[in-house]
Amino acid sequence: MNCFKQHKNIIVGAAALLLFLAPVTLDADDNLIDSDFDEIFSGNNESGELNDDKNTNLTPFGPLQDFISGIGFGVDTSYSMVGGYLPGWTEAPWYFESYGESHEHLTNLIGTKMSASIGLDIQPSRYLRVRQSFTFAIPSPVLTIKEFFFDYNFRDKFFIKAGKYDIVWGVSPNFPFANLLARIPLDIENPGDPYLAKLNIPVGVGGFEFVLLTRPGYIDTENPRIEDFGAGIKYNLALRSFDMDIGLFYFELMPLRGFMSVKTTLFKNFEVYSDSMINIFYNKQIEQWHDFGFSSSIGFVNTFFNDKLRVNMEVYYDGEGDAASLRRNDLLNDEPDDFRLFSGFNGAFNVSFKPGGIGRMHIFFGLLYAFEKRSGQVVPGIAFDPVDHVELYIAVPMAVGTRDRNSYYYHNADTNNRPFSIVLAIKINGSYKYGHFE
Repeated sequence: MNCFKQHKNIIVGAAALLLFLAPVTLDADDNLIDSDFDEIFSGNNESGELNDDKNTNLTPFGPLQDFISGIGFGVDTSYSMVGGYLPGWTEAPWYFESYGESHEHLTNLIGTKMSASIGLDIQPSRYLRVRQSFTFAIPSPVLTIKEFFFDYNFRDKFFIKAGKYDIVWGVSPNFPFANLLARIPLDIENPGDPYLAKLNIPVGVGGFEFVLLTRPGYIDTENPRIEDFGAGIKYNLALRSFDMDIGLFYFELMPLRGFMSVKTTLFKNFEVYSDSMINIFYNKQIEQWHDFGFSSSIGFVNTFFNDKLRVNMEVYYDGEGDAASLRRNDLLNDEPDDFRLFSGFNGAFNVSFKPGGIGRMHIFFGLLYAFEKRSGQVVPGIAFDPVDHVELYIAVPMAVGTRDRNSYYYHNADTNNRPFSIVLAIKINGSYKYGHFE
């Protein structure tokens, strides 16, 4: 243990030098298994795959502007059972004063979750489609609406989509600061889901997107106000090897934010991407705009050995200035903790390797580091698919560096924000879909 103490500064320094990041998130819930292990350990973020609104909003039967000619319906179902054991320590092991005290810091989480989803697509014509999907889960026997929306195609001139669904802005797989629509704060007194309406107008090789978004839970209030709505506009330019989005979004209790995202493929497997954002806040008390800030990131994704090895690196600068404190302002009831954005320079590095062979092995490693805080989190792990529909996970989320409350030591990948833990989990899952269209 003393040896480990002597070398912990070297570990932190190496982490800073390598700009490591692990965009691995577990839901902050006392029940370990209240999260999707695909997203935690083998999903898009872990592998460094870019967010893409065109892909994110796909249903099993096509995106908004790809209506199936004719009428018909489609049904998709899925099932998942996850169980696991997560021992962890309220202090990182290298901070234990002695071996004899280590057992006092150990806490255990164990749990299981079963969920089933069913979705239905109904298309009475090539101009109208309705999508609805529901999820039932235990141990919390609650039926939740996952999606419920309609698409309408006005003779290929413009497209309307409204209801409950998600829109993703920005392309960074590590720092979602440009995903402006997801940054509307929750209302603790009136929890609920946001609802969206968007209008897409194709123009040449791109198009405009207009969005109206409600604050989560607004529909449960007795007197909804205009302040409960946010509005945004985005322009997309989609060339063969270059894609750019420029957008603006405003919600009264948030700064006015604008963003630009670009991505391009320079070589066969080398994809470069960048997000940038400006923000300015309007203070009603002094009736002035102030607290201007600028944030930006640039990164790349590359694959090797026939896509078996995937590497993602990104550098991000958080310059939201005083407006960044709004993330912890009681007025806004906090922005989603999933962002975990830290001021100043941050770095990301993710590696995913699928050598195949025994159990279709999948090895991954990542580390997130905030230079100003001198704080980071490391998540090495391994996954197996020994048989069809079964996945096994072993991972060790840990925090390194500063023990400040506003650091990865207290905002990390563990369910209870413990700075060191071990995840042992098994997931059994499957899905099926059927469609009939004339």
